[in-house]
Parts: sequence; C-alpha cells; structure tokens
Amino acid sequence: MTSETIDPPQLNTIRIDVDGQIGTLTLDRPDAFNAMSPELIGEMTVAFAWLADRAPLRGLIVTGAGKAFCAGGDVTWFRRGVESGEIDLPSEVRRGAEVLHQAIVDLRRIPYPVIAAVNGPAAGAGFSLALACDIRIAAEDAFVACAYGRIGASPDGGMTYFLPRVVGPSKALELLLEDPNLAAEEAKELGLVGEVAPPEELMVRARVKVDELAKKAPHYVKMAKRLVGVSLDNSITEHLQLERHGIADSMATEDLRNGVETFFSGGTPEFHGR
Repeated sequence: MTSETIDPPQLNTIRIDVDGQIGTLTLDRPDAFNAMSPELIGEMTVAFAWLADRAPLRGLIVTGAGKAFCAGGDVTWFRRGVESGEIDLPSEVRRGAEVLHQAIVDLRRIPYPVIAAVNGPAAGAGFSLALACDIRIAAEDAFVACAYGRIGASPDGGMTYFLPRVVGPSKALELLLEDPNLAAEEAKELGLVGEVAPPEELMVRARVKVDELAKKAPHYVKMAKRLVGVSLDNSITEHLQLERHGIADSMATEDLRNGVETFFSGGTPEFHGR
C-alpha cells in the first residue's frame, strides 16, 4: 500500500472525500433525489475507475446526499425522449446503459471493501448500485425497490445479476414482479441489507464497519471479493484453479509472513498491503 497522496477527481454530481485510508463517495444531486442523469452516469465511470485503479484506500463508503440514496434513472430525461420526436430514445438509453454498466464493472473491480450506506430510498438503478456494493447498511427510514416495472422499463445496472445472488432466483423474480417498497427491516430479513441503523447513526456505523474491514490483509480482501464474485459462473475445476493461484500468491506477501509469525507469538497482526 502506497503512502503517495493522490487527489480524487473533481466532479459536478459526485463527491469523493478521503479520510486517511477510507474514502466516501457521495452521489450529489439531492434536489433530484440523486437520480442518475447522463452527467452523473458519466461521472460514475470516472469515479469508480479512479477508485479501482489509483486510489490509495483500504475501504469505501457509498452514499447519497440529502434524503435519498439514489432514485434510479432520471425519469425526466426519459420523459423528454418520450415527448420529443427528435430523440431516438432506445438508442440514447442503449448508449447510456453501456456507460452505466461500465461504471458497475469498475465498481466491482475495486479491490477493497465497499459499503453502501443507504440513507434513503434506493430505487431502480439506485437499488442496483447498492446491490453492487459488498455490504449494505440502511437507515431505519430507508427503503429499497426494484421500481423498473412501474414505468414498463426492463431492469439494468446489474439488478438481475446481483439480486438473484443475494436472495436466490425465485425470490428475485418475485421481488421484480411484485415490486414492493421494502422497508429497511424487511430488506434486512431478506438479507438485502446486513444492518439497520438510526438515520443519525448511519454514517458512524458504516465508518466503524469499514474501519474494521480495512484492517484485513489487502491481498486476502481482494481475492475473497474476486473469488466470490465469479464463484457461481465457474465450474468446480476452474474455480479451484483460481483458489490455488490465489493462495500461492498470498505466500509471497509480507502480510502473510507477518500473519503467520504473529499467529505463533499470540499477537494481533497488522496488515499493510505488502
């Protein structure tokens, strides 16, 4: 882990704040409930690529400004396409979804823990974004919703990839078709969020969680994320090969040597990403 100071990109609709080795990404369109405008989607690709490739971090919190986590796609933008004969809406959305999906791929490439602090409604692509994070903590007054069917739109943003992996294919389809607003406690019962917190404690709880996870050996975290992420897509033979190389590579790290030595001395290891 480098100690180099690297400033985050300065964006219009997203804020990235760095405190030590922990970053916070805030969707920053509060007047629009952080809905994903074309500008915000484009800036997500910049933000998540930086966080995956350059940021000297050990953990990240993703949240929203104001009262919402993210209301999903900006329906006012869809409306302009519906009402204007000069806009080829399917082509525009096809291109926009490609950009959004690149952002989700880059989010999933981040090698350290990513916690969604769901501070308010997370609907449509906003729910997809929360599901793409590693862990979700929700405020008591937050809710999640698939929401796409309410305007007759097909799901995107990874919704139909992540949701079945969290709740199973049958329950995922039930949630997509019935499309309830799931209160935070209901979402917790389904395993969609791991913890529910009073609104005023949400960011504190998220920070405590990410600080604890940031103490883990970076190679271990990176490989755990990578291996779990592809586990349902691989054959057992393919997957065991990935595990084989992952554990062998860990043997070359100083963190592993420190961990083994500390195990036998009875202490608590500190991992530095070397």
